[in-house]
Amino acid sequence: MMRTASMNFLDQFGTVLLDMNGTFMFGHDRFGPDEDYFATYRAVGGSSLRRDEMLAIWHPSLETLLTTYDDPQRFDDFPTLAEVFTTYGAAPSEIPVLERVFAAHEIGHVPDPHATFIKEIVASTHHLGVVSNLCSHPDTWLRTCASAAVFACFKTLVFSSEGRSIKPSPQIFDRALAEVPSDRPILFVGDSLDRDIIPAKSLGLFTVWIAPRGSTHPAVDRVVQTLTELSGVDRHKSPCASERHCREVR
Repeated sequence: MMRTASMNFLDQFGTVLLDMNGTFMFGHDRFGPDEDYFATYRAVGGSSLRRDEMLAIWHPSLETLLTTYDDPQRFDDFPTLAEVFTTYGAAPSEIPVLERVFAAHEIGHVPDPHATFIKEIVASTHHLGVVSNLCSHPDTWLRTCASAAVFACFKTLVFSSEGRSIKPSPQIFDRALAEVPSDRPILFVGDSLDRDIIPAKSLGLFTVWIAPRGSTHPAVDRVVQTLTELSGVDRHKSPCASERHCREVR
């Protein structure tokens, strides 16, 4: 068991909400120039398109998604994979296959220490949730993800691909907050300052930023280098980036 002191930092919270990629899932977003997307297409059952045909749809679709992801005007109007693939000529019969290709490259794995932390430390004592940006719909990957068992620990699962809003839009956070108890303080943990920490703080949540040691920002209440560090953080001894807010949640 990883559980440590009775005055553990996490004990003051009733709900813990986690970002996913870069927070407890790693090896994700494999969209570099060396990836063989056509090989993945064939591996997930694609057979109708030649390599050049498949890539003629894939590359502009990926570029559009990456550009749109950084456009603040689209934070509440983010397109689905099906919409983008259709724009670049994918036939309706090819959409599910191309979605599986995207999911295969987007989804990573949960390392054993992180899985243990989630199962033994947090899920047994807290309302545990995920709030994550994801282009792939969870139905596409969750049943086949190698780390799928970890997700059974979460009582709340909110993925941007189930709607049109992406973080940092407050709308995706509000979807999660509508499902969690509000009688005790809520902690949000993420690795992105702009997408996770600043919007979570604006909604009144306590924040933990996964970042290099020494990182600071007014919206950050704690900094840890990995999620699993929270299993051994004493609430009275660990430094807090916002002492006023620490006193409030105590």
